[in-house]
This record gives sequence, structure tokens and C-alpha cells, in this order.
Amino acid sequence: MGQTRPVNRRRQSAPTGEDMKAVFNTNQGLSAALLTVALIAAASLAAQTPASQSPAQPSPAAQTSQPTAQATPAQQPVEEPAKKALKDHAEYDAYASAVKIKDPAERATALEAFAQKYPRSVALAQALTEALAAWQEAGNRDQVVDAARRLLVAQPANIRAMAIVVALDRAKAAQLDHVDAGLLNEICQFSTGGLNQLPIWQKPAGMTDAQFTALRNSMTVIFNAGAGTCALSQNDLAKARETLAQAVAIDSTDLQSLWQLSITDLESRPVDANGFWYCARAIAIAKRGQNQPAADTAINYCNQKYTAYHGAPDGWDPILVAAQSQDAPPPGFAKLITPSENPNSMNTPTEPARNLLPQPATPAAQPATQTPPQP
Repeated sequence: MGQTRPVNRRRQSAPTGEDMKAVFNTNQGLSAALLTVALIAAASLAAQTPASQSPAQPSPAAQTSQPTAQATPAQQPVEEPAKKALKDHAEYDAYASAVKIKDPAERATALEAFAQKYPRSVALAQALTEALAAWQEAGNRDQVVDAARRLLVAQPANIRAMAIVVALDRAKAAQLDHVDAGLLNEICQFSTGGLNQLPIWQKPAGMTDAQFTALRNSMTVIFNAGAGTCALSQNDLAKARETLAQAVAIDSTDLQSLWQLSITDLESRPVDANGFWYCARAIAIAKRGQNQPAADTAINYCNQKYTAYHGAPDGWDPILVAAQSQDAPPPGFAKLITPSENPNSMNTPTEPARNLLPQPATPAAQPATQTPPQP
């Protein structure tokens, strides 16, 4: 009976679906998604043939010997040569006409029409990459994800397309009361694939060391955060802690990962008191982003967790203050919080994971967001 009462109290204070939406409905909470700007821009702008230029016009004699598209070194894509051998005039005209369109949504639609009409074209991956960039330029997040999925059909090992899908899927999942199993499976699939690809991913031609490092760090955050979300959904708290900690180590402002890491630690058995630091950090980031509903939800959860663990609220306010300016918990932080006689009575491992990723349901359509600045 001594353990029943804390469990009931915990169920009343654990985050609900609406609470989770409030916590993650912030730019800081979507920082992983915003990191995809670099992925999209680097992948697509280098690959994109400017609208003012087009592939080299095939000569009549070249119709039987596969004409070649012309590109300058600056226009070369990251994943493959920009010089494309197009089959005939019709294929060339379709591609050249599509890339000349100035309106980004119309350009993306035309490029996808080219990809559908010429599924065996050697320019297929480049056209899909340019379509993805055009949808991003148009500010249509749903179409960006769809274009990345189509690119993965053409290039299953395209690591940047995987990162885009994981980041935007995870951001979408965080804003839903219920998460469709397909969306969750996609996060799990491409997070795993991305983590497998990262160690063997080579620096693309034309990319500087600094750009390569920045992209690798971005994708490390995205894939580990996605893997953490996947692990939470499977109630694998050890794996969630491992992957989310790696994401937070690189990006200590990712509200979603901070929140997930805090509930992973605080709902584990035994309690990992480092979770109080990540909870305090999540509160600080929510406030920094002027997301008071998110901050209030985290404050309510963390305050009750801390009091249940420590037996009293003393010592919590200094943690909140320190987390505003420090990226990581100080060495030995967990040992500084003295537990009460029965600190583990506050735990129920599955509840926060279910609140974060309940299922099944069909996700609502994600509205288009403003286009982040290009690098």
C-alpha cells in the first residue's frame, strides 16, 4: 500500500497527450528538424542546375549515343556527378524545362513528373534531390518528407534523405496525440539505417572539412534522437538513454531530446537522478523559446518527481538556475541529490513512453511552416 499511493499520484502528474504537444510545440523542440536545412541545402543547391541554365542540348547525332548534360564544378551534386547522360531529346527537354521554372512548388511538381515519367533516367536522383529542395524553398514540410521518401526509393542508402525523414517525422510525432504505427516504424527504420551509414559515410567531393563535420554532427543528433524515440516506444529505456544522451551531448538545446532523456532517467528503476538536470534544462530551453505552456508542463512533472525522490523541494531551485546556462550536468551531479527512504516508489517505466508515443491513429496533416534561411 505504501507503493500504491505514489503510483496513483504519479499517474495524475505524468504528461498527457496534450501536455506532450505543448512541450514540443516550440522551435527549440524542433531543433533537430531545423538542422535539416543544412542537409537539404547542401544536398540540393550543389546538385541543382540553375533555372537560367540547362543541361547541354543534345545534338541530333547524339540521340543514338546518349547525350550528356553539361555542368560546372560548382553545380556538381554531393552524391553523384552532375553530368548526366540523357537518353533522348524528349527526356532532355522535360528535365531542362522543369529546372527552369521559377516558382518552387511548380518546379518541384515538374521535377517529380519527370521522375515518374523517366524512372530509369540517370538523372533520376538529381531530379528528386532538386524537387526536395524546391519543396523546402516553398515551405511545404509534408512535400519535403514525401520527396525524401521518393529519393530513398531511388537511392536507399542516401543518408541525408534518411536524416530529413527522421527529423521531420519525429517533429510531427511530437505534435500528435497519437502516433501512427507507420510513422513510428519509419522513424525506427531510418534512424537505424542512418546510424549504420554514418561510420562509412565519406566526405562528398566539393565539400569542405568544416561543412562535412557540421553535417555529420547534425545527422548524429537526428539519428540518435530518432533512435531514442524508437527505443522509448519499445520501452527500452537503456537504449533510449544511450542514444538520447549522444544527441543531447551535441545539441543541448534540443527540447524534445532533453525531455525524453529526463523521463527516461526519472522513470527508470532505479532512478537515474541525472534526469532532474535534463528536466531542468528542458524547462530552461522552453522558457528561452517563450513557450510557457511547455515550461509549465515540465515544471509540474519535474517538481513532483523531485519532491517524491528527494522527500522535499529543497535544492531544486538552484538546479533550475544552473541549467539555464550550463549545457550538461556537472560531474557527480546525481550523487548531490539525497534520495528519500524509498525513492524508487516514484517510478512507473512505461507511462511516459506511452504518453509520448501512443498509437494507433492517423497523423493529422502537418501545416507548411516558414522556410528557414538558406546557408
